Amino acid sequence: MYIKPLSLPEEIRQLQALLGRLPEEHEKRPLIEKDLAKQLRGFKGEKALAYYLDFLPEKDFYIFHNLRLPTGKYHFQLDFLILTARYIFIPECKNFFGTLVFDEPFKQLIRVMNNEEEGFQDPVSQAKWHKKQLQDWRGLNHFPSDVPIGFLVVISDPATIIKAVPNSPETRRHVVHAQVFLERMHELMKGCKREVFDHKALRKLSKKLLNSHVPNNTNLLGKYNLSVSELTRGVQCPECGRFPMKRKHGTWECPYCHTKDKNAHIHALYDYFLLVNSSITNKKFRDFAGIGSEDTATRLLTKAKLPFSGENRHRIYFKPKNMEILR
Repeated sequence: MYIKPLSLPEEIRQLQALLGRLPEEHEKRPLIEKDLAKQLRGFKGEKALAYYLDFLPEKDFYIFHNLRLPTGKYHFQLDFLILTARYIFIPECKNFFGTLVFDEPFKQLIRVMNNEEEGFQDPVSQAKWHKKQLQDWRGLNHFPSDVPIGFLVVISDPATIIKAVPNSPETRRHVVHAQVFLERMHELMKGCKREVFDHKALRKLSKKLLNSHVPNNTNLLGKYNLSVSELTRGVQCPECGRFPMKRKHGTWECPYCHTKDKNAHIHALYDYFLLVNSSITNKKFRDFAGIGSEDTATRLLTKAKLPFSGENRHRIYFKPKNMEILR
C-alpha cells in the first residue's frame, strides 16, 4: 500500500517550469536541460522499480516514495522506503546506461560507455549512509531501535551490465537489477521473523514519516544565478506554449492559435510558487501574469482558493501544501 504515492518530484516540476519561462536563446538553457534530463532519467528508474513494488501485498507493505526527512539541521532523501511489521527496507534506485564496475575497495562506481570511463559516488556506500541516517531519525523520534533495516542498490535498466572488481562481497550482495529486487529483498530479510510493530504501531510510524517529510524547495533561480526579470512574464497558452494570452470577456485567449481557456492563469500561479516565492500578493500576481486590473486579479486569486492571511489590499496568498490542486 502506498502511503506516499509515486509522483513527479518537486525538482523536476521546478526545472520544467523554469524552462517553460526561460527564453529559447538564453545561455543557461543547455545546462538546465541537461539537469532536467538527468532528473527525468532518475524518475524513470524509480517508475521501473515501482512496477515490481506493485506486486507486494498491500496489507503487509507500506510504501513511501521520495521521502525527505530531517536529522538535526540536515535532511536525507530516500527514493523509496518500505515499512513492514518485521523490518524496514531501503531500495536505492539508479538508472545508468552502459557497463557499471563497482570498485568496492576504493568505494567508487565506474561507468564504461563508448570506451570512456566516468567515476561516480559508490551507491552502496550511499545506501549504507541513508540507513545510518534513518536509524538516527528513528532514535530522535523514539521508535523501537531493534527493528532491522535492510537496503539494496537497484539498477533499473535490465540492459545495464553490472560488474564488480575482486574482493567485493558487499557489492555482490547488495546490487541487483530491478526485476530481481523482490526476490533479493525477501532473501536478505528472511531471518526477520519477529513482528516489531503491530498494526497500530505501523499506522503511527507511517503517519510520523509522512508528517516529517520536508519537500525539497530548491531556490532554482539562485542555483543558476538567474533573476526573476529574466523569466518570461504573462499567461502561457496551454496549447501552443506561447506568451502571452490575452484576457477577453472573462476568459484567456491565445493571439497565435486562438485557444480559449478560463483557467490558464492557474499555470502562472503554479510557476510562480515553484520558481519565485511561496507567497504572492495581488500586485506580484499582476506583474507576473500580466494582468492589468487589480479587481480581476483579486477575483482570480479568490477563485483559486489559496490559503491566505490579511484582508483587502494587505492580503497575502500562500502556496498550497498540495500543489497538484493547481494543475
